[in-house]
Amino acid sequence: MSKREGKRSRGGRTLFWRLWFRSLSGKRPQAALALGSLVVGAALAAALLNLSSGIQRKMTEEFRSYGANVVLAPGREAGESGAARLMDEAVLDRLAAGAGHPRGTAVAPLLHVVTRLSKVPADPRLPEFENAIAVGTDFAALRAIYPGWRIGGSANLAGNADCVAGAHVARRLHARAGDTIRLAADEAPAGGAARAPQVFRIAGILSTGAAEDDQVFVPLATLQQMAGLAGRLSLVELNVPGPPAEIERIVRALGAELPGVEVRAVRSVVESEGKVLGTIRALLVSLAALIVGIVALCLMATMTAIVLDRKRDIAVMKALGATDRVVARLFLSESAALGALGGLAGFAAGFAAARVLGQRLFEVAISPVWWTLPTVCLMTAALAVAATALPVRAARAVEPAAVLKGE
Repeated sequence: MSKREGKRSRGGRTLFWRLWFRSLSGKRPQAALALGSLVVGAALAAALLNLSSGIQRKMTEEFRSYGANVVLAPGREAGESGAARLMDEAVLDRLAAGAGHPRGTAVAPLLHVVTRLSKVPADPRLPEFENAIAVGTDFAALRAIYPGWRIGGSANLAGNADCVAGAHVARRLHARAGDTIRLAADEAPAGGAARAPQVFRIAGILSTGAAEDDQVFVPLATLQQMAGLAGRLSLVELNVPGPPAEIERIVRALGAELPGVEVRAVRSVVESEGKVLGTIRALLVSLAALIVGIVALCLMATMTAIVLDRKRDIAVMKALGATDRVVARLFLSESAALGALGGLAGFAAGFAAARVLGQRLFEVAISPVWWTLPTVCLMTAALAVAATALPVRAARAVEPAAVLKGE
């Protein structure tokens, strides 16, 4: 390339960017309308994206209060008898080591034993004993899985002789928090011997409206010793944070990590969460698509008006040697710049709107989801370019001689 051709090329590029800057900085009502449409579209998209993330986090937290979403149970090869359908407590060590589950997972071991309950001192108006299920567990960990449980009295099992009684059990025994009851294993396990009955102080009364109201919760080690089932568990309940797809992945990972243990998701919780989140996501996506379509039509009409308004400029450029490709590149780069600028302004406005709506409608604090910033900017830039593609065809049809003559 000769020096003259090089200077001409550099001069052409300089002229191109001068025209580009002039078109953006000039006071054109059509450009302001296009920018306003892009800002509105970007603001609504940013608000919906940030709201979607905040609502999903809020809904996940709400569903966590429903209880366990993953359960570990003895494998089927363990047999079908009640005594055999227990698993080794060593599974807790594997879980504590982080086998296949994320941080923040709540874990509660459970041992179910049929017991005979009686009030101390004995009440002649009551039967000699009541049959009930005693649940040996770490009650603090169980409360972390079921934060919605209502407890009258203390939920803190301060010692091995404290228990929490279900509301129905307490009613049948005419017992209140602070009273004393006696528990005895209903029968000795196979190959073992049940210990003597043990006396417990009722630290609190549990009311759930479910099967737990007919149970008595005692420290795990105490019930294992009393029932002669040292180191044995009936179930392990987990509350795993994350969306339904992530929970299903964790269930598969735990199944591979814990041979001989049946790992299953609690479908009623996981599927309900997935259905609600899916509905919310579909609604927000539909709204975003509708908004993008409306903004695209508005942009296309506006960019067509801009091209028609600048027919004389296009004719001059072509008369000076600009090709259709250069003219198209000029308009498309202008629209891309408008799209990026509208995306930045719209993101700021949309995030502010999302914070207000999230607090007032859903009582959730919306934090900025920073990946939405480049997403919104790229979306608005691409939308502006796509809306300009059709009007650019009209620019190619401009005949310099006819336009400059005023025809």
